[in-house]
Amino acid sequence: MFAVERLLRRLRDRDALPRQLLAAAATGLLLALAAPGVLGPAPFALLAWVAFVPLLLHVPRVAPGRAALLAWSAGMVLFLVAWSWYPGLLARFSGLSPVAAVALTLVLGAYQALGWAAWAVVVRVAAPALPVALIAPAAFVVVERYQPTIFPFSLGITQYRFPLVAQVAELGGPCVLAFLFVLVAATAAEALAARRAGRSRPIATLAAAAGLLVAALAFGAIRLAEVRRARDGAPSLRLAVLQAGFPRTGWTPPPPDPGRLARYQRLTASVEREAGPVDLAIWPEKAYPFPLRADARHDDRSRPERRIRRGFAGPLLFGADTVDPRTRRAGNSAALLLPDDTLRVVYDKVRLIFWSERLPEWLERLAGGARRYRSGARLDPLRLAFPDPRRPDRLRRVALGTFICFEATFPEHVRAIVARGANLLVNLSDDSWFGDTAEPEQHLAQAVFRSIESRRDLVRAAGSGVSAFVTAAGEIERRADVPRTADGDGATLVGDAHLVELRGWYADLGDAFAGWCGLVVAAGAGLGLRRRRSAPRGPSASTASPRAGAGGDRPTRRARTPAAGAPRLPAPGR
Repeated sequence: MFAVERLLRRLRDRDALPRQLLAAAATGLLLALAAPGVLGPAPFALLAWVAFVPLLLHVPRVAPGRAALLAWSAGMVLFLVAWSWYPGLLARFSGLSPVAAVALTLVLGAYQALGWAAWAVVVRVAAPALPVALIAPAAFVVVERYQPTIFPFSLGITQYRFPLVAQVAELGGPCVLAFLFVLVAATAAEALAARRAGRSRPIATLAAAAGLLVAALAFGAIRLAEVRRARDGAPSLRLAVLQAGFPRTGWTPPPPDPGRLARYQRLTASVEREAGPVDLAIWPEKAYPFPLRADARHDDRSRPERRIRRGFAGPLLFGADTVDPRTRRAGNSAALLLPDDTLRVVYDKVRLIFWSERLPEWLERLAGGARRYRSGARLDPLRLAFPDPRRPDRLRRVALGTFICFEATFPEHVRAIVARGANLLVNLSDDSWFGDTAEPEQHLAQAVFRSIESRRDLVRAAGSGVSAFVTAAGEIERRADVPRTADGDGATLVGDAHLVELRGWYADLGDAFAGWCGLVVAAGAGLGLRRRRSAPRGPSASTASPRAGAGGDRPTRRARTPAAGAPRLPAPGR
């Protein structure tokens, strides 16, 4: 009973570690609940705007070591909840036991949370020199953008269903939204801390934050209108996306799927019968289940079971594993089959997933040679011309920028493709490995932001979902979700993708926003360290705390003096 009372008393004390850890966990949990796919309704994404408040009530006021612990805890909670799909993926994809998969997930989560710890240390060190409302969002952008990770993730993708506010990603990627999240939370935390301490409200900080939010919304409204107008006036292609895969579940690698090719063929033939001819049909990553020669020039008619075209007549873009006949190295590729059955590989995946699609060279040698995929070297778009049904004397010229699977998580990769002239983006993916989890929705959210940054329509074909048509404004026009059962042949999406030629701001700015944030962090850390070195030392020196207006209201440790008239206890041993 005494232990319970003591715990409750410590939870009521704002300076006690248990209460601070609860606040950190609350931040991580709120962000996880805002993440795509964790909870269904779109309004939960708005939690991201306030999620940092509990953590930022403490980080600027505690010692750097404790600040790092609190932020690390928040990052760990976020990872374990939002990425709860990761252990199953490791078990199914790599054959790890459930225990090993969970252990490796914990290790990876602990590593990614180190970025949060570094962020908190920077905030705590720089807070005496710069306002928390400036240094906290800037430092978070630097960590989010530059910390090496296996699967890049930005908190900004939580807003993928809110096009008005998501448009600011054109200025520097979804990390611009993450900056705004931390800015709003730091401002709110500062106002709460000032109220507790009896200080006046930080009017200047509140006004600056409100002004930036209004500017972001105004930018979104203006760009939405501009992009919609440009899109309405652009030529379009009628495309069909076929989704014939099913999510893989359990803890073991799934059995082969011998009926996969036949399902895609039946779906494609059905679309041509029911919806009429389309300019291009699209199958997802690895939809063709047999190895394809990298120098193949025709559909394989000699072996009927390997023939691609069956029952449909139009052109087809599809994903397949390819093999270079000279080096015997495999590639994760996209290929084009034309109506006359001529065939060519048009793209090889450039960014390969570490440890699954590629290994370090020294580890490949230990494993007895190359056992993973070769990386592609070209980002040039596929250039095609289609007759215009409205103007028979004109052609619709498309430069198809193709990228595969998790390449959609790299803004700079898609930017490089668009820089080579792509006016339509196609993302081929196989998310069946992730099962019916939050990951397919998170992957779609990443793709939405590639549309906003590049100002290009994007068509996403995913083996088991989520497939979608996304406009150049980041609006999801059509989608096919992950199937709950393995009944039927799958899903089809037929729609128009517009060939928008509007130049996006991200094409010119790139990651300049993250670079500017890095300059703020360097300046803040330098000034903060200089202040710490020049601060007076000794018993007469006051405990350092962030300046007023930076989020702190008092030092972490308070001297406790006995109440008037209270008896003084003798020191132990006397």
